[in-house]
Amino acid sequence: MTSSKRAIVPPTATSPSLSVSATPDQLPALRSLVRTVSAHYALTLDGLSDLVLAADEVATILIGHAVPSSALVCAFDADTDPGALRVVLSTSTTRQITTSTSSFGRHILEILVDGVVFEQVPPISPEGNWSATITLTKGLQAPS
Repeated sequence: MTSSKRAIVPPTATSPSLSVSATPDQLPALRSLVRTVSAHYALTLDGLSDLVLAADEVATILIGHAVPSSALVCAFDADTDPGALRVVLSTSTTRQITTSTSSFGRHILEILVDGVVFEQVPPISPEGNWSATITLTKGLQAPS
C-alpha cells in the first residue's frame, strides 16, 4: 500500500529502536538489532529468521533511496496488536519510491511476514524530502 494522505505515526517512545546512518555498512547492526529484540517475543526460529530477512530487504530498499547522510530508523511495536510484532523502518528520501505490489521483492516480503505496509509522505516545501516508512508485521505464537 502506498499512501501520501495520512501521517506516519511511529511506535511509542518506550519501544526499542535504533537510528543508524542510511548506508549499507549499517545493515549488520540492523539485522543484529532485529534478531536480538525479536528473540524476546513468541516467534518460532523460522519466524525469527523470516523477520530478520524481511527487515534486511526493507532496509536495503530504503537505503537505496535515502537522502545522503540521512538516518535509517528501526523501531518495534508489540503494543498495537498483542498477537503480532511490528518492525517499522523509515528514512528520508529525495523522491517518491515507486513500488509494485506484483514485484518479486514484494512477493518475497509477503511470504516472509504476515503484513507489509508502505507509506510515503511528500515534502511540505518544494526543497524538502519525502518520508518513507515500511512496516512489517509478524504474528506471534499463541501461548500454550
